[in-house]
Amino acid sequence: MGGQNSQDSTLERRSLIWNDEDIVDGVVPDVEYDTPDHQGKFFTRGCRGMIESIQVYCRGAVPNLTYLGLSPHPGLGPLNIVALVAAVPWAWVDVPVEEMWNYDSLFVWVQTEGVNLWIGGCNGQPFDTHESDDDGVTWSDVDNRLFIRVVYSGETPGDVPVSGTVNVIEIPSVGAQVGMVTVGAVVTNVRTTICGADRAGTMVEARLEFRTSAAPTIGTAPPAIMYELVILADDQESSVTTNRELTQSYVATSGRSGKGEFYQGSEADPEYDRTVMLVRLPIKFRRRITLQARHTTGVNVTVEGMLSANLIR
Repeated sequence: MGGQNSQDSTLERRSLIWNDEDIVDGVVPDVEYDTPDHQGKFFTRGCRGMIESIQVYCRGAVPNLTYLGLSPHPGLGPLNIVALVAAVPWAWVDVPVEEMWNYDSLFVWVQTEGVNLWIGGCNGQPFDTHESDDDGVTWSDVDNRLFIRVVYSGETPGDVPVSGTVNVIEIPSVGAQVGMVTVGAVVTNVRTTICGADRAGTMVEARLEFRTSAAPTIGTAPPAIMYELVILADDQESSVTTNRELTQSYVATSGRSGKGEFYQGSEADPEYDRTVMLVRLPIKFRRRITLQARHTTGVNVTVEGMLSANLIR
């Protein structure tokens, strides 16, 4: 092989990235964090490669299932979510990942905390902990270190170009979120959350299936039955669509527009009556996307929702 970087670029490298006191199993850490929800460790450089696992120094008791989020930096939704089950005594717990990481930095944080979980740490420098008090919207520095390590089975030399907040190399990974909720009989602007995802990416399609075939016909109050689909991107209202917009009519039972489709199906058995709304818009989100529903039928209606999106990996 020739060239200055040929050998370095092709040889596998096995690495452990850490910033802790080299603590070993069974040793009680200087600090125990018993409420680590939305606290994490930020590795700022040299993280591009094949992540084999995340190691967390912790203790716990059953049940203690905790979910860790992985992203390039604080403030971005998780590009991957892994599950941690703490050991009963203090120990390094290995959380398998086995995934290529295409970013030079890595932020690992507790996204959903299980009960009876403690993560070890210390007050030594350099500090690298961040925490959020608003469910991951904003993050602040904390003067301590969480004992979290990253194990690589191979690293890629060099940085990846970055544009804005995310690597310019977008790797499509279609994911679907499904939910089923009873939506109450409302006539005001009360909306009910059906499903959502704490991730980052671009929406492909949003679908609502109302388990009713009540037609949007003119009548007594309310003057017309209306169905509504609302999409929130990063907790901000991004799209509001009604059957009237999709059909260009107050009373039509089917139709379509540039945003999507609306149609109804009625059967002899009311169990199979359906009203379906589809919206196809390339809505981008950094932290989470949420699908909400509203209707004015005057009765409780079961609503099933599905969100499809290209999730950034």
